[in-house]
Amino acid sequence: MSLVFSFLPLPEIRINSDDYNRVSILVERTVNSMPYVSAYLERELNRADICDPWDSAGVSMGHRVMFRLDDAPQVRLGRLAYPNRPLGERGNVPILGAVGAALIGMHRDATIEWVDDDRVRTLTVLDYGW
Repeated sequence: MSLVFSFLPLPEIRINSDDYNRVSILVERTVNSMPYVSAYLERELNRADICDPWDSAGVSMGHRVMFRLDDAPQVRLGRLAYPNRPLGERGNVPILGAVGAALIGMHRDATIEWVDDDRVRTLTVLDYGW
């Protein structure tokens, strides 16, 4: 088994305090059932700049977001969603999935890496917030 290290520095992220509080509760509730996602989200929350709910933040819960995965030419469009949304509802990107966890707090043109089944994945935010 080989270890895979990401080469990109972590991008700056900004999360509003309402999202921070609600996602923190999800982290606590999923630590045993989804330890990898829980640890990833906890890392993101710990390094985030936290702002008031009315201040400008990065990708927030409920925001539509346009992004690209890896080097694929396809642009994806989704809405960052809490797990209480119907499973598979068209366009939802669950916060408790790898892509949703990577999106929280990100800004336009920011890229982040993570390891998924020994493969380094990248996500780049193209636009959000409408």
